[in-house]
Amino acid sequence: MATPLSDTSLSPLRTVAVVGLGTMGTGIAEVLAGAGRDVIGIDISEAQTAKCVTALEASTARAVERGRLTGPQRAELLARVTTSTDLGAAAGADLVIEVAPESYEIKQQIFRELDGIVRPETVLATGTNALSVTRLAADSARPERVLGMHFFNPAPAMRLVEIVSCVLTAPAAVTAVTNLALDLGKEPVAVGDRPGFVADGLLFGYLNQAAAMYEANYASREDIDAAMRLGCGLPMGPLALLDLIGVDTARTVLEAMYAESRDRLHAPAPVLKQLSEAGLTGRKAGRGFYTYEAPGSGTVVRDDLTPLEGGSPTAGRTVRSVGVAGSGTMASGIAEVFAKAGYEVVLAARSEEKARSARARIGKNLARSVDKGRMTAEAAAQTLERVRPTGTYDDFADVDLAVEAVAEDLEVKRQLFAALDKVCKPGAVLATTTSSLPVVACARATSRPFFFDRHALLQPGAGHEAGRGRAHGADRRRRARHRA
Repeated sequence: MATPLSDTSLSPLRTVAVVGLGTMGTGIAEVLAGAGRDVIGIDISEAQTAKCVTALEASTARAVERGRLTGPQRAELLARVTTSTDLGAAAGADLVIEVAPESYEIKQQIFRELDGIVRPETVLATGTNALSVTRLAADSARPERVLGMHFFNPAPAMRLVEIVSCVLTAPAAVTAVTNLALDLGKEPVAVGDRPGFVADGLLFGYLNQAAAMYEANYASREDIDAAMRLGCGLPMGPLALLDLIGVDTARTVLEAMYAESRDRLHAPAPVLKQLSEAGLTGRKAGRGFYTYEAPGSGTVVRDDLTPLEGGSPTAGRTVRSVGVAGSGTMASGIAEVFAKAGYEVVLAARSEEKARSARARIGKNLARSVDKGRMTAEAAAQTLERVRPTGTYDDFADVDLAVEAVAEDLEVKRQLFAALDKVCKPGAVLATTTSSLPVVACARATSRPFFFDRHALLQPGAGHEAGRGRAHGADRRRRARHRA
């Protein structure tokens, strides 16, 4: 995290010009005015400046309703913001933050004009999240006072600000902007000049891969988002996040990052271009990966791609009993999840002693749940009663679903499935918990590749990811409750 330096030759940054009054520029203006700074909002479009003022009035009115601002505080905040369509209005600013479109040509033109307008000591900050700060600084008449100040959307809510310096940046300029970020109640982090910096450098590659996965029909949009929310604990799935950011914005950022890095991770997935050119840019357009109640709304509504509620595209097989192969933490966790859901579970290990040890582990987990008030002692006893330990896979003869949770070794799994194939009854589904091995290779060890599945339980009880090999056909949306 950036630490403000004690020695600075710059005057306090009290007056700040924000060039570009889109969603981000408007948010930055609100944050600055809320921290007592005088703000000059500049945009070439008079309609955009009016939209900025309207947005600020609406946002601050909501803050009053929620008790975050008083009426007088709101009036003072709004009074600190003036708008203009003339870049010359930035003449008296101590700091200029540009948040224009992600284009070298546009940003360089703004900085060239500002060179002839602002005072020599004025700091110029770019809000880019993908372009080279070094390249922008080198084109300025005052490269030592050019740096990056990357806010995150929505600026009033997101605490992170990346302070981006390059080999041309004066330490005093970094200090002044870092101190300002702290005054704004933000958490500044000092980063070097590389495509995407830190946060977006990691984020947009992930978002791009999610879009590519969706485009390849690997999984539905709902399942991709659910996997990341439930499996990784993220507040929002990647496709929903792309809609929030703006599909066109994400595409532009990725194109800029790819142009700089030539890393294929950042080569935009074709679906991003298709959606952008069709005007399906996400929430702001009312439609992107999802369909929304209205442009600007965050409420998702049903469309042609929405799965049927409470149903699945094809009929499934009834599951009454489950076999779990393995004796480790994952195996006992899976057995516990099924037992809690009311299934009869056969827990098989290489020896009955290991199986009993795994069952005992389940008993301890259930006891902790009772102690924490998450379940009753009676429910815990009934759950444990449903788990039958055994030292032989022959006891899988009557299960409807067999799930392996053994070592992440393809040959070990293939040998196990070959054995289960002989033991389990016709029609029983065999499932692997592998997170890295080819499901098809496991399926081919059996005589029932069309009754083969993948259950990757990321955390016991936290959710599961169900996948299938190519041999399993197009039905990817089966839910593992009482159907398999």
